[in-house]
Amino acid sequence: MKHKIENNLIKIQSDIINAFESLESENGSIISLDEWKREEGGGGKTFVIENGSFFDKCAVNFSSIKGNELPKTALANNLNKEVNYGYKAMGVSVISHPKNPNVPTSHMNVRLFGILDKNSEIDEWWIGGGYDLTPFIVFEDDIKEWHRNAKACLDGINKDYYPCFSDNCNNYFKIPHRNERRGVGGIFFDNVTDLSLENSVKMLESVANAYLGSYMEIANKRKNIKFSDTEKDFQLIRRGRYVEFNLIYDRGTLFGLQSNGRIESILASLPNNTKWQYKKTKEYIRLEKELLSTINKDWNV
Repeated sequence: MKHKIENNLIKIQSDIINAFESLESENGSIISLDEWKREEGGGGKTFVIENGSFFDKCAVNFSSIKGNELPKTALANNLNKEVNYGYKAMGVSVISHPKNPNVPTSHMNVRLFGILDKNSEIDEWWIGGGYDLTPFIVFEDDIKEWHRNAKACLDGINKDYYPCFSDNCNNYFKIPHRNERRGVGGIFFDNVTDLSLENSVKMLESVANAYLGSYMEIANKRKNIKFSDTEKDFQLIRRGRYVEFNLIYDRGTLFGLQSNGRIESILASLPNNTKWQYKKTKEYIRLEKELLSTINKDWNV
């Protein structure tokens, strides 16, 4: 079953890679696809586009690692079972930083964590993941559709999921020292154990497919809108908030570091270009006021 789950996750990664590559033109973008191994066991594949026609940077990671001692992070705090034969952690993570500020940044992650038995099979498991959207220039129709699609995805599994997971997303993706949310939300879940192993994997596939469909719709709708130097500068400064969250608060980053993960893959989600600018222009202040009024409200449907 472990190999089947890994293959399903690799297909998720491949589908996203193919879709993201379709957004790029032949302009000399830097594309990398690395397979890597981990000394403690397992490995993965990391795909990155840099300096493209559509993406300033994007990363699509697959990892499947194993170990003997659980990392001391919140991802492992809810276990009541002693780990005698090790653990297996598998997942796909995605981050996109488009060049055009009219196209939002997006993030998606799906993961399965398993406690192994003496035969190295998954004996106890839980799943986690979700996706969220971080716009710079506001298009309310995109935000509403993003949430409608997330709700439709989860309602097909359990109608109690969306209200809970959407609130989780709003509460998790916050930047306390800024008193801001990271974006307009989506869904976020962790430690889901109420599905069979097979249905758990199907849920991860459904979430990944819903993310990809929703994001590609927005990307294709907004990618050709012209933008000014001021709007690009605004995007780069606001990207700094994304970096602050990932390096200070993100549990996935912490898990990767504490599990001796591959640093290049863990930090591949960070943008190549961003700014922390002290003096703000009047136009920046106007754009930020509009954005904050959007991201600091609930868009749950």
